[in-house]
Amino acid sequence: MTTLYRPVGPVELALIEATGWRAFPPRLPEQPIFYPVLNEAYARQIACGRDNPLS
Repeated sequence: MTTLYRPVGPVELALIEATGWRAFPPRLPEQPIFYPVLNEAYARQIACGRDNPLS
């Protein structure tokens, strides 16, 4: 089993929770690329970085 991490903002996190933590919501038009990572530390770095306006 592989765990994928993807940085998300609070709105997207709520949508994931609404699925029972089983699926990511569809990407928004301004987010055409799904970019999961295999390392939690790197996902945290991305989530707290300049690429996430909600961080």
